[in-house]
Amino acid sequence: MNITRVEVTTQFHPELPLELIPRQVEDFTMDKTPCCFVLRKPESEHCVVLNLTGALVWQMCEGRYSVGEIIEVLKEAYPDAAGAMDKDVFRTLDQLYDEGVVTLY
Repeated sequence: MNITRVEVTTQFHPELPLELIPRQVEDFTMDKTPCCFVLRKPESEHCVVLNLTGALVWQMCEGRYSVGEIIEVLKEAYPDAAGAMDKDVFRTLDQLYDEGVVTLY
């Protein structure tokens, strides 16, 4: 099984347009484990391990919310982390895109 752990890194796309709409790639499902969340695609060995932020961002990538809207919703839900939310969402979306679990329109 090919397992990839998505962790926040120092590199991200700082100019990711806020109007882009991220969408989940079909057939991936998310399971919660005691320590994290795991994205799996049936009949594939590809798995992606997410932390809570990654899981929240991935769940919002349903084609209804823009990058900017995702950031605003998460800032409202987690006001103590609002100052870093832009960077966290940009990093997470970059990594989810790199792993092939979201597309950006």
